[in-house]
Parts: sequence; C-alpha cells; structure tokens
Amino acid sequence: MELSGRCAAIAGVGPGLGRELAVAFAAAGADVALLARRAPYLEEVAGEVAATGRAALCLPTDLTDRSGCAEAARRIGERFGAVDVLVHNAFSRPPLGSLGERTAADWHAAVDGNILSATNLLYELLPLMKGRGASVVLVSSISARRPYPESGIYAAMKSAMLTLVQVLAHELGPHGIRVNAVVPGYIESENLEAFFADAGARSGAGAAQARHDAEAATCLGRFVTPREVADVVAFFGSRASTGVTGQTLDVNAGQWFG
Repeated sequence: MELSGRCAAIAGVGPGLGRELAVAFAAAGADVALLARRAPYLEEVAGEVAATGRAALCLPTDLTDRSGCAEAARRIGERFGAVDVLVHNAFSRPPLGSLGERTAADWHAAVDGNILSATNLLYELLPLMKGRGASVVLVSSISARRPYPESGIYAAMKSAMLTLVQVLAHELGPHGIRVNAVVPGYIESENLEAFFADAGARSGAGAAQARHDAEAATCLGRFVTPREVADVVAFFGSRASTGVTGQTLDVNAGQWFG
C-alpha cells in the first residue's frame, strides 16, 4: 500500500495490532504520530518506525481527556503540519458479567474508553485534516457481530462504533474526510492465548480445545494475524480507497459473515 508523503496518527499503540499498525504505515511511507498511555512502549515502537526511515512522534495521552487530546493535536501540528489518516485502535474492556451486574460507573467508563476516546481526538485533529482527502479508520471487534457471553457492555460499545462510522461519514464528508471501520475477528496474540485459557476453564474443555473449536468455525481454519488487519486499515488510509466511506469491512478468516 502506498502512503508516501502522508502523516498518520495512530491511537492505541500497544502490543499486537497497535504496534503492527504503526510499522505497516511506516513501511508504506507514512510518518507516524503514536498515541497511547504507556510512554516506554511508544518509544519502543518509535524505534521500529525509525528503522523504516520514517519519522515518529511519541505522544503519551489519555484519550478520554479532551484537553490531553488537544495538546497532542497541537504537537502533531507543530511537527507534521497536517494529518492524512487517523486510526483509532484504542479501547477499554469492561469487566465480564451479566448486564444486571454492571454499574453505571462501568457503563460510563466503557463509553469514555471506547467512544469518547475516538471522538475526542478526532475533533481536536479536525483542523489538520480538512480539505486533504483525509481518512479516519475505527477498529471495532467481532464482538459487535457475535457477542461473547458476559461481554455485553464491550459488545455494545463496539456495535455503537459501527453506527458512529456512518454518522461521521455524513458529518465529515463535506470536508472531504472519509470514515470507515475494520472489524477484526480473533487476532493471533498473547492476549488471545489468555482468552482461550479463560474460555477453556469456564467450559471445562481446556484451552487447546477451546482454540481448536474456534479455529474450526472459520472458513480458513485459522485466525488472522495483526499484519493482515493492519494491511486492510492501511488500504482505508490510502488513495486506493478514495471512493469509500461509511463502510465496514470484516477481517476474520471467515469467522463471521452475513
């Protein structure tokens, strides 16, 4: 994917997909602003970006804090002058349990961590994106399609994100800004192994069986890699998708389609 001369702001740069997004965009030629709470990890990823020959700006930021997002946007403007792509990969995962067990505080934290974190940064970056044919890409989850038992709030937030894409596509279209979503299925990672360990313990079948059953339910008989998801996000950020907005693309090896 060709992204030479572009600047991408990537929110939610952590191990797994977040790191892969940063490296994929840099490898395609983009300079990258890296946003997450953990400064040491941002520096580590910035080193990988620099190894591709592209510039990286580390911005430790609490995305639920609008003033923090404003400061991040100011620094991005000073360093790069404009933003061509915003990728929102940040999220918070509420505690598992039935909705009846969740408190108002659980719901507020979920909205802050999954929805407001996206819009806070977007609207602070908007002056840097207008009139450039810019692209916004929100990363949702298979939970929006097939909610995992006891993950009701998280599934609701990821489903709401898909409607948010359509709302933003209408609102930002007049500024030439496209908005799309990518919905990954299970992504190979250490966190996924922990997930199957928990799922296997809950079912009594064990982690290996839980993983086998989930893989067997995909058309390709496997899960996707972080790079496979990052490449689709890069497509939405590239000039190859200039006619696409308000859309959602599932990347899940055939785990779900409808």
